[in-house]
Amino acid sequence: MPESFRGAAATPDGVLIAPQRQTYNGGGEMAAHDEAREVVLALAEHEEAMSALYSAYAAEYPQVGDLWTSLARDEHGHGKLLRSLPERTDDLSAFVSNREYSLDEIRADTGRLKNLAAVTPAAGLPLQEAFRVALKLEDSLIESQIFVVHDGDPAEVTAVIDTLREQTEKHQRRLHETFKGLGDKG
Repeated sequence: MPESFRGAAATPDGVLIAPQRQTYNGGGEMAAHDEAREVVLALAEHEEAMSALYSAYAAEYPQVGDLWTSLARDEHGHGKLLRSLPERTDDLSAFVSNREYSLDEIRADTGRLKNLAAVTPAAGLPLQEAFRVALKLEDSLIESQIFVVHDGDPAEVTAVIDTLREQTEKHQRRLHETFKGLGDKG
């Protein structure tokens, strides 16, 4: 069955109907505030899944455990920041509509991160590959898409975006420096 029909419904006569992709861009059936809140909470879960992966890496690679633990703590903090947004402002619709998030894609990526964290202890992944994965994550669409401040973003949203961007750039630098320092040692 084609990927596009995963989760498809069937009509009474057996015709498959492809599911609609949930893209939140200011429209749809949900009230703008509710859909924005749902996307923000999904992004928070994504950050928390990154934290879980980095915590798994800290346990798996004790020679650089302090780095992974620090990154995990930061990612957990990113999740808390995102979770605080619905409490800090009622105007999240611009945050979501300006970025056209796909809730399905966020959730799918979060699921992949959770799975990766769960299998890390048994995977036997070389340390350098763990760095490659982390660098790719920090460079990923979900991470970078959130960093653009748009007209109409409330001050509270802008402050969170700026913090996330600064900390992710710091993560990238730390990962690159440590990875480079490993050379052939990893």
